[in-house]
Amino acid sequence: MITNILKAYEAEGILVERLISSYIQRIVSQDDAFKAVIHLNNNAINEAKSLDVFFRKNKKLKGRLHGIPVIIKANIKTNDDLPTSCGSILLENYYADENARIVDWLHHEGAVIIGKSNMSEFSNYVSNSAKCGFSSLGGQTNSIFGQNFQVGGSSSGSAVSVAASFCCFAIGTETDGSVVYPAAYNGVFAHKFVPGEISLKGVIGISSFFDSIGIFTANLDDLSFLVNLITPSTNSCIPVKKVFVEKQSFDMLGNSTAYSNLFEKVNAFFRNQEILLENDNFIQDMEPYFEQMDVICQTEFKEVVTSDLSYSKSLFLELCQNKLLGTYYHDMNEINRSLHSCFDQTNEYQTSISSIIELQFIKKKFLIENNFAFLFSFTLGSIDISSIANLAGLSHLVIPIRQETDFPISLSFMGLKEKTYEIFNFADLLMKYLHEK
Repeated sequence: MITNILKAYEAEGILVERLISSYIQRIVSQDDAFKAVIHLNNNAINEAKSLDVFFRKNKKLKGRLHGIPVIIKANIKTNDDLPTSCGSILLENYYADENARIVDWLHHEGAVIIGKSNMSEFSNYVSNSAKCGFSSLGGQTNSIFGQNFQVGGSSSGSAVSVAASFCCFAIGTETDGSVVYPAAYNGVFAHKFVPGEISLKGVIGISSFFDSIGIFTANLDDLSFLVNLITPSTNSCIPVKKVFVEKQSFDMLGNSTAYSNLFEKVNAFFRNQEILLENDNFIQDMEPYFEQMDVICQTEFKEVVTSDLSYSKSLFLELCQNKLLGTYYHDMNEINRSLHSCFDQTNEYQTSISSIIELQFIKKKFLIENNFAFLFSFTLGSIDISSIANLAGLSHLVIPIRQETDFPISLSFMGLKEKTYEIFNFADLLMKYLHEK
């Protein structure tokens, strides 16, 4: 765990240089099977040595993440020798002249960025034929469970990096599902912050309205530690009294014995905790807003191209068609739709924004009126669980529950950002209960 590493540093039981070297060696020797890391930081060892010098001189750690190895998604800007490629051959030589805000925070806390992760090219906003985790520059990211398993959304490289023990934690981004699904498909823990909760400055995403930062870890303790560092809690934990179950996520279970057995144990936990479990169909309330979400994403991705990447729309489309179409993708439909959209020239874009803001107000008010309840569901299935949190403006925690088979079953907890501490505490109690059973 991260806290154990920090204690070892303080006790002079290990050097940062040695730890960082071991992680880099692991990536070099094992990542051919996963293609999870697209850019290695050649200066990471020097950064590690500097931290060791700092500790010897000052007899204290530089920050709360002193010497902790982290991998960040390739759409997060760093002002160094690491390209911010977004997984694309179009940007393989694009070097940012600034750090993303999250990168500045990592440096301030003493973390060592050892590389950038592979990702779905331009956050999977290229083609209808694109596969999750594929990029023209990095190739196909493979699941920790093997090439025949799904890998998840655009932050798949970050999730697999954690699953393969290439780092202590990884940073990803999400518009809709790009953090939570890779976590579920690769058996790791993840927390997606509420859009706007963490600055997106220096992140090349899809939508400034919907995009958010996410963190991946191998255990809940590390995830809780990191989330509390970024957004400190008041530690005034109020007992959970009511939980809404997203009914459709359980209706799709069919005759799955593993899912049914797990749900029975979860129900028993709720009864033991005297928590009111109430069925709800939040996803049905979200479905009418999918079109508005699409309008917002199409419109705002154009701004990403012309502002963050400094391309004209025509030049960017020409480059995509000349260098990507045919060789890597069968179509350029997603890019075409966005660059040719004109919702910002009508009232439809602003109307869609207003509509989603109203939806978020209604849903947050509903949860507050129900004793600050939160939503619980299975993460994977036939419905778009991630869209509930993203449209309603909620945080999203994913935890994997180990099964007799190799592939875990992941559970989702979605709630108000003010309830993050309570949700983590609840998830911890549930995990301990399930492991005992």
